[in-house]
Amino acid sequence: MNASILVAAISVGVMVFARLLMGVLALGTGGASIPGVLLPIVVAVLIFWGIVAGHRLAWQWGRLLGLVGGILLTFAAVGVFSRADGQAGPLIVGTLVALQGIPLFPLFFALGTPQARQYFRLVCPQCGSSKPQGGNFLFSKAICKKCKTTWD
Repeated sequence: MNASILVAAISVGVMVFARLLMGVLALGTGGASIPGVLLPIVVAVLIFWGIVAGHRLAWQWGRLLGLVGGILLTFAAVGVFSRADGQAGPLIVGTLVALQGIPLFPLFFALGTPQARQYFRLVCPQCGSSKPQGGNFLFSKAICKKCKTTWD
């Protein structure tokens, strides 16, 4: 496992931990339902597992959710902090939201490195292009956009 994959795994791990802690707090105060808490945690754990295992679908979702989720959660944290007015509850919530959003930026950039593209088998074995498209729904096959080679 190279450094960029380690950064990506740690980033998702921090986000999962913060989401888990926030979910436990939300369930403890009665502010959330069990499915509403578990669904984002399950998705994040699946992305974590996929990144460690080298699944292309996890790479794709990690890049997408890393950018979009990082932006949205960071803005949400800033909004919570701006309305906290020194109260402990909103400051804790803002911190947990920030701990979910901020690690997603290094995730996005780490998964975009050439080393990560090699780790996830996104480099065409024929021409060396590193911008394939999915060959099927789960991205277990890849198709080179340049030379149309297909590989597993």
